[in-house]
Amino acid sequence: PYFPQWLGESPTVPWGANRTVNTSDATVANDIPITNVTRYYNFTVSRSQISPDGVLRDVILVNGQYPGPAIEANWGDWIEVLVTNNISDPYEGTALHWHGQLQKTTPWQDGVPSAGQCPIAPGHSYTYRYQAEVHGTSWYHAHYSAQFTAGVMGPMVVYGPSSLPYDIDVGPVMLSDWYHIPYFSIVADAVGTNYSLIPPTSDSVIINGRGQFNCSNPSYSNSSEWLASNLASNISWTCVDEAPLAAFRFQSGKTHRLRLMNTGANGVQKFSVDYHNLTVIAVDYVPVVPYTTSVVTLGVGQRTDVLVTALDTPWASIWMRSSAPGGEPCGGSKNPDAVAAIYYEQADPSTTPSSTSWVTLSDDCINDPLNLTTPAYAIKPSNDSWTQDLSLTLALNATGDFEFRMNDQSWRVNTNVPLLPQVASGNLTFEPEWNVYNFFDNTSIILNITNNMPLVHPFHMHGHNFYILNVGDNSTTGSNNLDKRQQGGPQFEAGAAWDGTVINPSNPMRRDGILIPPYGFAAIQFELSNPGVWPFHCHVAWHLSGGQGMSIVYKVDEIPAIPEGMMDQTCVDWNWFTSNHGPVDQIDSGA
Repeated sequence: PYFPQWLGESPTVPWGANRTVNTSDATVANDIPITNVTRYYNFTVSRSQISPDGVLRDVILVNGQYPGPAIEANWGDWIEVLVTNNISDPYEGTALHWHGQLQKTTPWQDGVPSAGQCPIAPGHSYTYRYQAEVHGTSWYHAHYSAQFTAGVMGPMVVYGPSSLPYDIDVGPVMLSDWYHIPYFSIVADAVGTNYSLIPPTSDSVIINGRGQFNCSNPSYSNSSEWLASNLASNISWTCVDEAPLAAFRFQSGKTHRLRLMNTGANGVQKFSVDYHNLTVIAVDYVPVVPYTTSVVTLGVGQRTDVLVTALDTPWASIWMRSSAPGGEPCGGSKNPDAVAAIYYEQADPSTTPSSTSWVTLSDDCINDPLNLTTPAYAIKPSNDSWTQDLSLTLALNATGDFEFRMNDQSWRVNTNVPLLPQVASGNLTFEPEWNVYNFFDNTSIILNITNNMPLVHPFHMHGHNFYILNVGDNSTTGSNNLDKRQQGGPQFEAGAAWDGTVINPSNPMRRDGILIPPYGFAAIQFELSNPGVWPFHCHVAWHLSGGQGMSIVYKVDEIPAIPEGMMDQTCVDWNWFTSNHGPVDQIDSGA
């Protein structure tokens, strides 16, 4: 089934014809529509076993499905989601993050334990309520350890104005690498002592939760994987060849909107449709001046909306493709290529497409050039900015375990102590491992990030769309490989340095996630216009588990008043759970 162009029976756009991508933006409070509509959802999170690519594995799902149910709203609507934690055997906390939504009036609803809430305790529920302040394509996912890689995620579509008209909304196209063993076992490797297991390599790539795996080559051995520190998985190798693939319908001559998103754990995805160009109309939640390409590159957490005009061939069937190439530096998969079928209106869906790829994929890990991507709504960054240098490194800690660090500090959260109420009450004393950066009453901040590793890092900032001033790859610095495996830990070259050049300074690209290439750099800027506690972290699940993140705090006196009793709704139950069930089995950063 197709998705609508908006929800409801209104014959005209519910956000008002005066609101276009060129004349309105969420940075202007009065531009956000007031719809007086709330969209209600009811989610239950629990354990299960599924076979997305034919291989049976342990998972944690929302409402028993993968991907989880789609959240839909019109721009300006409120969204209310009742989340019940039924995870057991073993128990785990959970929390849901609404990726890319700004939460300007509700920073406690961002869904991050240790920031604006405690985890939802097993057997308990919590209701999130927030406004759809930005429109476009995104996803929701668990923000508790690497739990989202077990399947706790789903698409989120907020209907709003478009950079170009289209006929049909095909809906979410979710691209993901996929692992066959429980996420706890992968995290144990990612933060362990064996450097040859960093980064963990995925087993396959799937599209909208479907793919295929060669069953003659088992990816794991029985009874060797773990759901928790002292609880082995009881699953045995089970695989079905030729598992069903995802399928979509096109109508000849019509223009289709595809909502692409990388919902994986590690790999950079490269998307294409055989014999069809892709017109990009939005990047993350930011509408852009349209441009045409044949391949879209997405790091974990990134989204791109494209228009595809179908050919005048009503009998055609073709492949859409997603690939995670580039090997370890780009998070490449052991089986990097996935396909999904596109059937035109007269095509027989029982047949298999025979089209061939018409693109050549590069092995780099970088988004489209910044001179191609221009926001439709122009904003010039503030001149009054302060610069914070950030260095990304991989190092051994005192116990011999690997940590992903920012400025020589790994991030480790305390899920029993949310920072938001502490900061709002004036308590600005932070433990070093919380990795809090207080930017006080500055107007604007530039983060000058140097990647001193031969691994890509898709960084995501909560609560903001930031300007991308510049980004550089490793073409002149470093060696794009992981050969420097030394006793005592890795020894890497220094990453490339930003020279201060800004691309398109009057209207630089804005988004909430950026690919920082291996041995590369990124310079981003954000306005201090949304006081709260906002994580800024790598969205590779295993890097975040290893501590690659920080929390941003500023203008604490301007944080919106937290409703009385809000923290108690999760923290009372979570504190009781951790007091009565022993310490949480937290082997990673916890975020």
